[in-house]
Amino acid sequence: MMSMFSKENTSEIFEDIKKNLIRGVKDRKHAFHTPVFCNVVEQKDIDSRVVVLREFEATNMVLNFHTDFRSPKISSLKKNNYSLFVFYDHKLKMQLRIKTTSLINNQNIITKKMWERTKLVSRKCYLTLKPPSSVTSLPEDGIDNSLKEKEPTLEESEKGYKNFTVVQNKIHQIDWLYLSASGHRRLKIILKDSTPSFHWIIP
Repeated sequence: MMSMFSKENTSEIFEDIKKNLIRGVKDRKHAFHTPVFCNVVEQKDIDSRVVVLREFEATNMVLNFHTDFRSPKISSLKKNNYSLFVFYDHKLKMQLRIKTTSLINNQNIITKKMWERTKLVSRKCYLTLKPPSSVTSLPEDGIDNSLKEKEPTLEESEKGYKNFTVVQNKIHQIDWLYLSASGHRRLKIILKDSTPSFHWIIP
């Protein structure tokens, strides 16, 4: 469904962005549910991958996703925590490029809370015998044979908690682009202490 708001009212645009990020968390079919997350690798390269948007803290302007602590992205973020999300919804004709700084949470109160809400089928992802991106001689998912084609028990799943990681991403800037045959619109939103300032720019 198209968002009904003025494409030239900055406050309405900002509120619509937040509403769609909230929908992206709650609705698996919403285009914003699976953004592209980008970060610097070894100071000379960029890596990108699709992540699942697990939480949007509208008050603090923070985007959260889950990953494996052994993942290469974690070691990269430890060295350089500047990051970027790209969202695109072809129905809304809206693109968001969101600049963030990332905070890694592992085995703390935040991960404990989210782990307790994670289904067994999702916990299974954190039970691989080798870290994500490990080279293998044959195509495989890394899961132990005893867990192939079945959900782990609650007790079995707890072995994956040490790998479960919540990455919190504090938003500093949003680049909003709206595509229209009558004229595209582009707005840069700079956030300081979660308070926005608005700057129109040429698409």
